[in-house]
Amino acid sequence: MNNKADLLVLGNVITMDEHKPYAEAVAVKDGKIIYVGDAEVAKKLTDSRTKVCDYGKNSVYPGFLEAHCHTGGAGYRMTGLAYLDINASLEDCVLAMKEYMEAYPDREQYNGMGFSIHGVYPTAAMLDAICPDKPMCCTDFGGHAMWINTKAMEKYGINREAVEKFGKDCVNVDENGNPTGYITETAVFFVREQVSMTVDEFKEAILGWEDYALSMGFTGAYDAGLEISSAVEPEAYFELDKEGKLRLYTFAGSFVQDNTDTPEEEIERIYKLAKEHNSDHFNVIGAKVFCDGTIELRTAWMLEDYSDEPGYRGVTRFNDHDKMVRLVKAAAEHNMNVHIHAIGNAASKAWVDAIAEAEEATGNFDMRNAIAHLETVEPDTIRRFGTYNIIPVCAMMWVEKTYNDYDVIVKFFSEELADEGYPVKSFRDNGAVVVSHSDYPVSPAFSVPQSVCYGNIRYLPSHGKEMQRKNTNECLSREDTLKALTINVAYSWHEEDRMGSLEIGKLANITVFDKDFMHDPFEEIENAKCLATFVDGELVYKS
Repeated sequence: MNNKADLLVLGNVITMDEHKPYAEAVAVKDGKIIYVGDAEVAKKLTDSRTKVCDYGKNSVYPGFLEAHCHTGGAGYRMTGLAYLDINASLEDCVLAMKEYMEAYPDREQYNGMGFSIHGVYPTAAMLDAICPDKPMCCTDFGGHAMWINTKAMEKYGINREAVEKFGKDCVNVDENGNPTGYITETAVFFVREQVSMTVDEFKEAILGWEDYALSMGFTGAYDAGLEISSAVEPEAYFELDKEGKLRLYTFAGSFVQDNTDTPEEEIERIYKLAKEHNSDHFNVIGAKVFCDGTIELRTAWMLEDYSDEPGYRGVTRFNDHDKMVRLVKAAAEHNMNVHIHAIGNAASKAWVDAIAEAEEATGNFDMRNAIAHLETVEPDTIRRFGTYNIIPVCAMMWVEKTYNDYDVIVKFFSEELADEGYPVKSFRDNGAVVVSHSDYPVSPAFSVPQSVCYGNIRYLPSHGKEMQRKNTNECLSREDTLKALTINVAYSWHEEDRMGSLEIGKLANITVFDKDFMHDPFEEIENAKCLATFVDGELVYKS
């Protein structure tokens, strides 16, 4: 029997194994780790066929894991989306879309992403001026608002009937009650459902996203809303895996419509989808729901009134308590989970209440249900995450004092509430397993080094301390930040026995960076470069 390694990786190995946190070498055979430890011992496991990768003083980590992103949108950004500047004026966004049109004159529809309203609502007329004869749809940077021209309104049914169906909070209207071309929340998803893509187009988008993720040091990601971008997404993933082209481990939550009347049937649908499509590198693990919107769009569900409209507390999407409980119970029966978008403090409280009731009724406290974003959260709600083993999916990338993530909270609520934004360490201190997410492509950045900086010091050194939030007591330790990017994410997927740390028997998913995230200065860590990424012991990216 040949017990020699196929691959030997040498370097400053940071394992994320609490029993052996550091090593000099990782030996791999048949895609799995067979040894982690001393270099001299590991070399005895090699022969002439062993591939030896010596990274010297560079740092070797387990493959990093993204706890919440949108792989369809990310891939589409790689293959056919105009990227707009969040800080640009609407007029400059129109100019950017015009340049995009001129670069791609044959497209049947023009799509952009990234604009911000900055207190001024865009109109269809602004886009009609450059594009009167084809549909044009621009999604805001957060993905919960859309700016469309007249042709798009005609094609996708944004008319007076849509105003009646979705309400004026979701379809902006003029003084005559006609839609203006600016929509939010459920109206946006109504439009997205009608945008068609072929399986081949979506496969191309997935491969573009995968290449990018691997180049950034990620070996696994959670798709937060399978089918949001296209109904063909599961089939595209399944075909890619059958063809041997899918390298990034992908876990997914299938999108469930707001306040569905049939939560049990939805979980049955998702369970059937998993049985039909789950494969080596692609797994549907539960349901994804939206509870509310975002504060900057005035659609986050809050416990307090918005200052500009007494009595108004935001848009509630999946908010029916009975249906919430039924959905979680049904998921528990199939050992699946529910992954919830919740920005406002009322949204997170409502879903913690529902999960607690469902788990107490079923006795299943190992579902690892997850609530993502968590911009504002009450202290008692934070405490109950640990009590009910709910995974807080924390937005490390959003903690700086920017207009959209700080000033708008001050504007609509208070400086005190803004200063308490995006708790992280409080979840950990109350016994919850904290994970980090980027929400890419909602976040323009998708970066391990930046996530490490944000998790530890809550700002980027290049931006300066003046960008830092006041709640520095929410900073994690270096070790806890790395856990939130590796082993904790694996735990949230019930995959901690296969990935998330460099240990014997686990998948040989390995990433190499030129900086030591446990010891180097943050000024150097911010600009760290990914040198190599291995999946199943195969080199899939080299800088």
